[in-house]
Formats: sequence, structure tokens, C-alpha cells
Amino acid sequence: MISSHPERTRKRVRLLEDYVRANLLAEDGSFICGSYAQCRASRAGLPFHKGQMNHVGRHYDLEVNGSAMRIVVLGQEYGQARECVNLAGRSEMLDLSAKAGFRGRNPHMKGVTSTMRLLLGREPGEDEEGERLLDGHVFDGCAQVNYLHCTALEKPRSRDAHGGGRGNSSLAMQRNCAPHFLRTMEILEPTVIVVHGLGLRRWMANALPHPPKGETAEVAEIAGRPVDLLTFTHPSAGGHSGWWGTTPRTRYLNETVAPAIRDYLRRRRTYG
Repeated sequence: MISSHPERTRKRVRLLEDYVRANLLAEDGSFICGSYAQCRASRAGLPFHKGQMNHVGRHYDLEVNGSAMRIVVLGQEYGQARECVNLAGRSEMLDLSAKAGFRGRNPHMKGVTSTMRLLLGREPGEDEEGERLLDGHVFDGCAQVNYLHCTALEKPRSRDAHGGGRGNSSLAMQRNCAPHFLRTMEILEPTVIVVHGLGLRRWMANALPHPPKGETAEVAEIAGRPVDLLTFTHPSAGGHSGWWGTTPRTRYLNETVAPAIRDYLRRRRTYG
């Protein structure tokens, strides 16, 4: 049985908005991050798009079979030429992706869809029924968080580009975004973080204590509390994972992602 606590989610969003307005994106839309000049200088020769905030679904504070399940799906950055997008603006982007249907999404968001279906105990697929959650969409049941709040691109993408370009972040960007990422996690208090990108897991060491080995399933720590960590390749990556976000039938999705998530669901702890 699945239910949610939207009042808890609204409180988290208010706290996150307060943090964002004080440290990243002011109420007037200006980008005020104190590290911006250093980060911009570290990628001076590339197009640089600042102020890209995260999405928190209205049903983020889920309860599944009586146990809290707060899901963060973690990516690197937008990979798009969008600037100064606030929390509401990012959620609007996710809403458009939800309305586009599975086949209308880019490989990354298709991968997010399959991830969410599996975490909710469903099978990967393209049907609309499997994407429904309470009175909304499965995207409403997660926080779609990017570790970086800015994107450096070798080849710029337009606002309307389908999907995102490959980010080219610097070590300075990865270090400087760590405190923002950590505070976001402290506010969201996820019970599980699904990392889309093997390299991204390494970046997280700047912010979160986690085991050095790099297994698919691990336990990290946020503010003294354990959080399950599941790490996969990026849904739009090639190589051995074979662009697993493109369809629900890819080998990596069905032989690596799905078994790992099912195993997590069998053993997950009870959280408050």
C-alpha cells in the first residue's frame, strides 16, 4: 500500500527554498552563489550555464507498506543551456516530461521512469498505468536532484534541445557544490539515493561519507543517519550498459538495475 504525507513535503520544500534564496538563487532570480566566480573561471573556455535548481515531487514523503520511502534520484547536472531555474521551474520541466509519455522522453528521463517503477514494486514498461502514483505521476514521488547547480558544456544545447549535452565540470565545481548538495540531502532526508553515473558516486565523497569500494548497493550516512545508496551507470551512457534508458528491454536494465532494486526492496530497513 502506498500513501504520502504532502504536508511534510511542503515543509521540506519551504526549507529548501529558504536555503536556495539565501545561498544560490535570490528571489529576484539573480545567481548569488559565492563560488560562482571560481567555478566560472575553472571553465573559462566553455559555455557555462548557472543556477539550475532541483525538483521535489509533491508526494516525495512516501510511505510504502507502512514504512517511509523518500527517494532521491541523483544526476550530475542539467546538461542544457538553461539559467537561473528555481525549484518550481525545475518541477515544471519534470511535469512536461511526465505528460510527454515514455516514448516522448529523453533517455535520462526514461531511465528515471524505469527506476521509479521498480522502486514502487512495478515492472519496467511504457504503459501509462504503471507510471501513475496516487493522484499524479511517479515523478511526483521522488526528488530529482543534480549534484551540480551549474553546467559547463563543450557544445551548447538550446533550451528546447531534446535531452542534454555531456557536462564538462571541473574539480572546483565538484568541490564547491558539495556543501549545497549536503544541505539539500539534510533537508530531504532520503531513505534511498539512486545514483545515475559511476563517476558521480566519486564526487559524492566531497559531501557524504560512504564506503570507498563502490559496490552497486551500499550504505552512506547523512547527518548521522544511514541512507541506502544504489549506483548505476547513467541511463544515456553507452559502453557495457548499452544506453539502458532508451527502452524497458535493455540488458543492463533487466540484468543489473532491476535485480539490484528488487534486492533492495527485500532487505530495506524500516525508517521513521
